[in-house]
Amino acid sequence: MSNEAHFLDFIKNINEDAAQISKKMEELIFEDAASSIVKARLFAESVLNKVYLNEDIEVPYNFSMFEKITYLVREGYIKRDLQKAFDTIRITGNKAAHDAQFNDITEAFKLHRVMHDIAVWFYEVYSLEKLRLPAYNPPKPPPKNNANDLQELVRRQVLELLGQSSIGGNEKTVLSENEEVDKDTSEDLEQNTLFQKNLPKGKSYLLRELRRLQDSSQEAVENANAFSRFKKYLHVERKIQKDLEGILLQNNNSGRSSLILLCGSVGDGKSHLLAYLNENRPDLIKDYHIFNDATESFSPTKNAMETLEEILQDFSDQRIDQSNKKVILAINMGVLHNFITRDHKGITFDRLNEFVANSDLFSQNITTSYSEDTYSLISFGDYHSYELTSSGPKSSFFLTLVERIFSKSEGNPFFLAYKEDAANNIRTMIHDNFEFMQEDFVQKQIVNEIIQTLVKNKLVISARAFLNFLADIVIPDQVNAIGLMTEFERLEQSVPSLLFRRKERSPILKVLSELDPIHLRSSYIDKLIIELNTLSEWESIVEHYNKSAISKTWLKPFIQQEELGDYSFDLFSETLIRVAYLTNEDFSQKIEDHTYKAYVLNLFYINSGERSKIKEFYEDVKSALFKWKGSPQRGYIYLNKPIDKFRLAQSLNLKPSIDHLKFNTNDVLESFKATILLGYNNTYLEIDYPLYRLLLRVKEGYCPSKKDEEDAIKFVEFIDKVMNFGDKKRELLVHFPNENKSYKLKRDDFGAFVFEKE
Repeated sequence: MSNEAHFLDFIKNINEDAAQISKKMEELIFEDAASSIVKARLFAESVLNKVYLNEDIEVPYNFSMFEKITYLVREGYIKRDLQKAFDTIRITGNKAAHDAQFNDITEAFKLHRVMHDIAVWFYEVYSLEKLRLPAYNPPKPPPKNNANDLQELVRRQVLELLGQSSIGGNEKTVLSENEEVDKDTSEDLEQNTLFQKNLPKGKSYLLRELRRLQDSSQEAVENANAFSRFKKYLHVERKIQKDLEGILLQNNNSGRSSLILLCGSVGDGKSHLLAYLNENRPDLIKDYHIFNDATESFSPTKNAMETLEEILQDFSDQRIDQSNKKVILAINMGVLHNFITRDHKGITFDRLNEFVANSDLFSQNITTSYSEDTYSLISFGDYHSYELTSSGPKSSFFLTLVERIFSKSEGNPFFLAYKEDAANNIRTMIHDNFEFMQEDFVQKQIVNEIIQTLVKNKLVISARAFLNFLADIVIPDQVNAIGLMTEFERLEQSVPSLLFRRKERSPILKVLSELDPIHLRSSYIDKLIIELNTLSEWESIVEHYNKSAISKTWLKPFIQQEELGDYSFDLFSETLIRVAYLTNEDFSQKIEDHTYKAYVLNLFYINSGERSKIKEFYEDVKSALFKWKGSPQRGYIYLNKPIDKFRLAQSLNLKPSIDHLKFNTNDVLESFKATILLGYNNTYLEIDYPLYRLLLRVKEGYCPSKKDEEDAIKFVEFIDKVMNFGDKKRELLVHFPNENKSYKLKRDDFGAFVFEKE
């Protein structure tokens, strides 16, 4: 090579030895990859030794490279990312040094980039210079004209490694993290077919298609008057669509005026549904005036309520009998409530108010659709994106969307894009992740995780938000050719990591980071960690826990490793737990959240009318209530808080109230209340998942804290109400806990107080 600057020339003033080694490493890549890798290891050792020298740390003479790295990490000199970089060079260097057959130019290319990362860190920490460091560039193969047969073979291998399908074309890396979907892509794709081959050579079709799922995509904009071919492909028919079509069909045959209220909240799919009908069933809505935003004013001088009065004036008490107008109005439930309860100037809406009251829209009852004379409404809030069954919740909606994207169908534009990339020799972690997401159990597990966010955290996840979520767990921040990625990078950019370690990306991923299986307390997870720490042979462990072929390729490079640093071991073990949770049905069932499972099953039992299960639920809550206040003996509950000498208790007989429950005996429940309304003595309490979890803990012996009382204020108020049904006016129990003695203070038949020892 010439005397021109090489790729790590910028460190020669602070570590000349490392700079010279890196130069030799780069020269050897195309001649002797194995020797090049050994040089990379020598480079890393030189940097480590210089760190010890700069920090004035005495190095024990027998310290191995692993021990040097571990010490610097534990003392805070090297952070997690740098440990993985040093481990990558150390492990690959060991292979090259001890295996005479090892001569992988792919590994040499990876180490070339890792060396650059280490050198940049070393320069930023230890150099007094303030130079602007050059961006990383991979080593270039010898020119085609000067290459012999062997060099030409190497040259082709390198270009494939870089993800370049055109040998004679531009040798620039073709994939970048900020690459945008072409501006005209969406329009081009709508002209003829869902998938078109119109990208320059070397560009990824799969990346283009998946980016159409993102919130930033043009496809993300919902318009009630526009429904693209792409949206038509992704459209999933739901019960709410069938119910609205039924109302429209019935009203069109009546020949009279019609007001249809689509009641819900932001992002629940109203615009999408209207756009679908406009495109696919124009015959049903051709006579309707559609208002997709009930508060959008026609005049800058009018507020939301005045705008609504103008829209609905033909349905006022004064005009409705003469009106033949047909209106579909999408409206927020809070806005509707404010409208029907306010005083209007010059007109009244008593009949509309009566209709809404009759529909039970604002009650605890389930109202999916309701019609009465001229009026109809659809309540989006009582249509859920998941269903309840006796074996747990499922979501045909979310699962169908997943299948639309990852199915191996020739009608699937995403799959066609994946195949086209394969034909063009383009392979990134996106393609690995796409294959992982094609597995049936993985799809079910991810949908189950989404359902947990709905139940536990009450997230509202629209179809658009869900599609963006799928893009987030398949497309990593850095999109590089797979051959240039280290083993650690593949773990970090795999679906299991993107699913649980990307909390800053979206509200959904923030909640999922809290549901990461590594946080579960389980003896089965403990067993896996113990096996990794005590067994030297990891292949059988990976085979036992992992059930996916593609994720095995992520884990396999670590199977024969002699030693991993703390952070590197954590990354591997955490990924293995996540992979097992997403691919291994037996393992996932063993470590599942049993409190969550009990809650969703109780939701099903109470909505479907399983009386024996309802009785068990009521008994559990009753037990938690008595333990919350404290109980000296069966049937008695403390009235006062603990004091030094004695406590007062009363007899409390709680009688379950279930007449308010409306049962649905179907095997699969599509419409239901997502919380449980429990009643004792005709006093009611709404129980959601967080409260249920707290009550179970109390039932099992947990003593609620001040914060628990604040968080569960509705339950505290409920206790205060049911305490009024106790027998304290007739009898009190006086309990002396320290002496384990009890006395009863009660009235005799003549009304006098009697004090008796128990």
